[in-house]
Amino acid sequence: MRPLPLVVAVFVAAASSAALAARDVSHASVIVVRGSADHMEQVLTHAKVAFVAVDAEELPNLALNAKQVLMVNCTGDMSDKARERVRRFVAAGGFLYTTDHAVHQLIEPIFPNTIAWTGVATEERVFPVRVHSSDADRGLLSSLGGNAKEHWQTAGGGYAIQVLDAKRVRVLMDSPEVARAFGSGVIAVRFPYEDGQVIHVTGHFFTQPGQQSAAVASAGRGFETFSSNVVSSKKADLGRIDSLYAVGTTRQVQLQDAPAPSARPAAAMGGAGGVLEKGERLKVLERKEGYVRVRDLKGNDGWVPADAL
Repeated sequence: MRPLPLVVAVFVAAASSAALAARDVSHASVIVVRGSADHMEQVLTHAKVAFVAVDAEELPNLALNAKQVLMVNCTGDMSDKARERVRRFVAAGGFLYTTDHAVHQLIEPIFPNTIAWTGVATEERVFPVRVHSSDADRGLLSSLGGNAKEHWQTAGGGYAIQVLDAKRVRVLMDSPEVARAFGSGVIAVRFPYEDGQVIHVTGHFFTQPGQQSAAVASAGRGFETFSSNVVSSKKADLGRIDSLYAVGTTRQVQLQDAPAPSARPAAAMGGAGGVLEKGERLKVLERKEGYVRVRDLKGNDGWVPADAL
């Protein structure tokens, strides 16, 4: 693996910035996966949100955890192993935030029957949008107006999205004008997967607020505000994660693929090989014959002896 460059981490509470090594992500609250068609790093920097940037091929070995937000730049194309790392991250309780082509490249393969690309490509245009607020989504939609007070910029060659499971997927923003132009007016959605959340928007994270027309500047502010709200919502979610991972290990122990002394080590991702250190926090999934199936904060599942907890 080639050495990773340093990125500037901009903190909300500090005027100064610090460079963080992309390889060490265990204590970062936001991880950004670089992309070829989008640059959300610029939006986050403008919003003064701390982040660490990584490449998609690094994902299988990164110690992502359930208390983080993972933001994936368009196009979202990555290997099957990297996709599995993302799936485990969300299952553990992490927030995944994606945009545009990622609906087809990432969401459809690992979260089928939720949302999908309609097959229609969008144009680069600015549209008014409607915000659909609810108690559950108030944090995500904070400071965004309703009744077409906000604008959103669709991307040239972007992917219009459709909801496949209306009971599971909540539409956060839509636009009748976008529907007339591209057949589907869905702008932003949210849905749960196991203990985590997936949030997807059409269009690109990167905009140039203030450098073009007032409508484009408004669209840029909408993206910036929504992105900041995703991070704030995850911070508010940390108590829930702590309550889920309420059991600790009493000694170092290996995750196993079955509840038996002769079982093989469980297939694990995130760099530790499924070895749990003493005091590591776990979620109990199942108990059987003196063994407990658990999930760690990285999203790895496996069996451990009951007396190890």
